[in-house]
Amino acid sequence: MHRRQILQAVAAGTLLLTSRFAAAQTSPTKPVRLVVAFPPGGQSDLIARLLAQTLGALLGASMVVENRSGAGGAIGVEFAARAPADGSTLLLGSASNLTIAPALDRGLRYDPLRDFTPIGRIARAPLVLAVRSGLPVLSASQLVEHARKHPGTLTYASGATLVQFAIEFLKTAARVDILEVPYKGTAPALLDVVAGRVDLLLADVAAVAPHASSGALRVIANAGQTRSHAFPDAPTMIEQGFDFDFETWHGLLAPGGTSGESIASLQRALRHALASEEFRKGLERLGFEPIDEPPNAFAALLRNELEKYRRLVKRQRDAALEVDSIATDRKLN
Repeated sequence: MHRRQILQAVAAGTLLLTSRFAAAQTSPTKPVRLVVAFPPGGQSDLIARLLAQTLGALLGASMVVENRSGAGGAIGVEFAARAPADGSTLLLGSASNLTIAPALDRGLRYDPLRDFTPIGRIARAPLVLAVRSGLPVLSASQLVEHARKHPGTLTYASGATLVQFAIEFLKTAARVDILEVPYKGTAPALLDVVAGRVDLLLADVAAVAPHASSGALRVIANAGQTRSHAFPDAPTMIEQGFDFDFETWHGLLAPGGTSGESIASLQRALRHALASEEFRKGLERLGFEPIDEPPNAFAALLRNELEKYRRLVKRQRDAALEVDSIATDRKLN
């Protein structure tokens, strides 16, 4: 089903949901800007447009998606962090720009815990490792073997901080050299791998599935703890002997300082949206798994994942220093 058809189906289901919710809510009716830190066409953009249609109707407000991409999502997040805390600006954040980027770069000009008030998570998406059709590898193990035989020749498309971190983590753990080709989002990164100009990428199932079906991409591994329903024959990285477990998710946040009344209203609206069968089906058709959890669970997740990725970053940097030290000793001897 195409995105327009999904949006139309969601809109039809939202009409009934809105009538039940509208009488009980007192949200302002001024336009609401939903900031997405990645370009149109990617996974964040797809979720944002579904959410804007459903949530805007529930709030009785016009909700407009605004794409502000660049710097791995940091530009859009910083913009939302500096927006007035009056309920007129919201952020659709992701694991990439809310937990991994701050763990990697303490110089970022935003703090996800200080500058935002979490409203709730919306969806999670399994990730898969895929290669261009012409690359002669059928598994993650073969990919690593190929990289060792041809050091510095393989390339990976990096459209999000999570992707960059995960592949760099794999490179360090497997001690291979794969060159990064940076992009402003998953959509343009995917196009160049499909065209054969870049060798591989890590991306969500929804983005990869159509190209895997056409034969333009080959999925060689699932990145999470379990196999994807879309690619059940592709073993996980863990099954293939790699300490590799990465998952992406999306959540809704407001600038820090937004009133408790506004946050409570937004949390009620989001719970109603996630209770909508049409909205949930829309997410599932796009390859996402809806999330049903208490509002305070999102804040706890942000804190826990920040700590997790800070530990991984330290581990990765320590390993890189060890490799550099070994290389220096060899040169001196």
